[in-house]
This record gives sequence, C-alpha cells and structure tokens, in this order.
Amino acid sequence: MNSLNIDELFSSKNINSNEIINSTVDITKNSILFLNNKSLEKLDKLIREALDSDVKAIVTKEDCTVSNDKIIKVKNYDEIFKDVLQKICPNYENKNYYGITGTNGKTTTGFYLNQLISSKSLFIGTTESVQLKKITNEEHLTTPKLFNIIKLLGLKENNEINDVIVEISSHALEQDRLKGVKFKVSGFTNLSQDHFDYHKNIENYFNSKLKLFKNEISEKFVYIDSQWGNKIKSLTTIPSFSIGMNKKNNLYIKNVIVRKENYDINFEIEGNNYDVSVPLSGPESHLNYLLALSMAYFSELNDLDSILEASLKLTNPLGRYEIIKYKNNNEIIVDFAHTPESITQVINFVKNKYSKVIVILGAGGNRDKEKRPLMGNAVNLADKIIITNDNPRYEDEKEIAKNILSGIELNKETQVILNRKDAIIEGINNLEKDSVLLILGKGHETIQEFKGSSVEFSDQKIVKEYIKEKL
Repeated sequence: MNSLNIDELFSSKNINSNEIINSTVDITKNSILFLNNKSLEKLDKLIREALDSDVKAIVTKEDCTVSNDKIIKVKNYDEIFKDVLQKICPNYENKNYYGITGTNGKTTTGFYLNQLISSKSLFIGTTESVQLKKITNEEHLTTPKLFNIIKLLGLKENNEINDVIVEISSHALEQDRLKGVKFKVSGFTNLSQDHFDYHKNIENYFNSKLKLFKNEISEKFVYIDSQWGNKIKSLTTIPSFSIGMNKKNNLYIKNVIVRKENYDINFEIEGNNYDVSVPLSGPESHLNYLLALSMAYFSELNDLDSILEASLKLTNPLGRYEIIKYKNNNEIIVDFAHTPESITQVINFVKNKYSKVIVILGAGGNRDKEKRPLMGNAVNLADKIIITNDNPRYEDEKEIAKNILSGIELNKETQVILNRKDAIIEGINNLEKDSVLLILGKGHETIQEFKGSSVEFSDQKIVKEYIKEKL
C-alpha cells in the first residue's frame, strides 16, 4: 500500500486517537496498530498474532515480510510514528520532563518532586500502575514506553499537565524506551547491586544508567555526591549540580537532625542559608527530598520559597517506609527495600530507635540470584529474622529461602515461614514493648506471583486486618 493510504487512515472521519494502539494486547474492533521491533522475526510473529484478531489496520516498517490487506508498510516508520504521537497529544514535546534514575530512591524522589512542583504535574513510576490501566492492558513497567506515556498525557483529564516526572529504570534506558523526549533536568540517586540477571555486572548496569545523562537526552542533571554520581559527572558534558556534606557541593547540607517522624535540615544553596522541617521519615529520605528539591530548583522553573512551603506537607509514597502503629509503642513498617544496600539502610535507620528489630524478607524468583546471600548478610543486623516468599514465580520457594539463608549467621534467631501471611502474623506476635517489625521487599505491590499465575496480596492489608482482630 502507498502513502495515500496513510493519509486516508488519518483523516478525521476514519480515526480517533483512542483507536491508535501500540500493542497486540490492546486490540479491539476498530484498532489501528502501530508496530515495530528491532527483531524482524519477532515483528512478523506479532503481526501474525494481530491478524488473528479483529484489528482494523496495522502500520509497520517496509521490511516486514508478512502481507495482508490490513497491513500498511511504510518506509519512514519513525517519522509517521512521531506524527501519531503528535495526534494523540499535540503539545507533548513542549512539556517539561524530569527524569530520575538510580538503584534505590527513584520512586520516593519522584513522588516528592511531584508534590514540590507548583504547576500541574504528573508522576509516572513504580507505584502509579493504576493510571496506566486507563490506556493499556500491557503489564506495568517501572518506566512505560513512550507511546503509553504520551497516550496517558493525551487523556482529557491531563490536558493541563505541564510537568511530567518519570522514574527511569536501567532496562528502559538500555532499550531506548523513551527515545523522543528530552528531559529538562534529570536526577541520579545512587548505584548498588541490582538487576544483574539482566546487566550481568555493575559496569554494564552503570553504563545503562549513564545513557540518561547524554546531551541529546537531558539538558542538565542533579546528583547526590557519591562515587558513581561523580563518575557520571566526569563522563558527561551537560551542566551538573551536586548535593552533599561538602561546601563545594551546589547544595551544601550543613546539618540534619533525624527524628522519628520528621527531619530538621539546614542547607545552603547559591550562598543562601535555609532551614526546613520536613514531615518525613525513613532511611535516606532527606537525601531523596533534597534531590527532588534541587531538581525543582535547578530546572529554573520553580521558586525556592514555594518549594519550601510545599515541603511542609510532604508525604511518603505507598509502601515506602509506611508506618502502621501498634499497641505498646510498637510499630510495623512496610518498605520496598529489596537490595542489600537498601536493606542495610532501613535496618540501621530503625536499630537505635526501638528495643528490638524483627525483619520479614523474601527474594523474587527468576531474578538476580547472586544478590540473595548478600540480602541475607544485610539482614544480620536485625534481632530476629523471618524468611518468607516474595514473588517466587517459577522457582522453587525452598531454594530461594536457602539462597538467602546462606548469608545469615548461624547464631541468628531465624525462622523460615514460606506463607507470607503466616510470616507477617508470626512477626506481629513477636513484637514486644517498643519494638519494630520491618516487612521488606514488596512495598506497594498488591499481588504475589506463583508459577505463571498471581494472587491478590497486600502486606498492608494483612497487617491491618490482623491487628484489628487483636485490638
């Protein structure tokens, strides 16, 4: 078919943006499917699957080998796809994009930034899966592909959104998932072992993160002063701004007082001194907050006074150091910590605030087996350990537990209770006066994955239902 068919296809009489899709799982009777893939074999397979459904038309690149009256093959697929994005959300390129990457703290930083920005903004990240369900049946990814982001922005309810904050995973960067937008300012939290099943080693993992800080992708970047943050600075040509305890940092942290439910922070930025009391708690939360503040400020789109005013009302995202109070001054904390570093941080953060620290922990199946003993080693900091299931997926649950146990000291008080609900109940029943139960790994998640199927499961729901019975 020739280019005239494209013109006909996009005439206002024949199509509306709701009918434009980018995945075979979203096909309905009037769907116009735009499909491309680096692998021609995979592309052809997907197109054959689409033809088996009631798709109206398929637009794809010209080297697709499948032929059918419903298929429109085009030479300039990328240009036409860009036109499609413009049709879905005409001003998407003119919005202000903020990108955040790193191992830990991406979701929290993005959630804070969304609250600090004064104009209408939208946060797209790990905890925001519900909003994506409005526009696609695809599995929620930490970082959705560009098409889904633009389709989300194209919804009538998002017409007034000016600022878009995107949590950016290493997988998304490696796969060029966001090709087509430029970030006004990007942020880097930290780097430690994670996703080695995909990246194989720390250098590959770092190089994936590094892609966000190229001139064609980000205008400038803000980072927390660290070995990896400074390495990015040395390898990029875009303007950078650092946060740390050294006077040379662009945001100089002069003093931080950590309390149970807030941080008192004194910092200096561009020669001016500021004090702020932020109603947040959790390990590294003050750094995530200051990174969010700096991204808002150094974007040159937000006034610092309004940022500080918004700081007084900040809240944590669901499943990030989420505190549930219990009798006798005990607390139960649900947190997403699932890397050795984040587990160490959260246990160290609570250790001196409570008389006893109990930790419930599992590890995801079919993911990064090498970090499991390191997770076990990190949890040695607790007084009592309960090993349970996370998302076992297709792996043997007992083997996953055994991998974690290999890093735990033999003299540690440790139990293995694979049923996560039973493990949580056991943990609550072990709470003594002024103790804390850390339920780690799943955070905001509402399902558990077993051998290709999933069941509804929420750590918070289990806790609240059980303590309601007990009180």
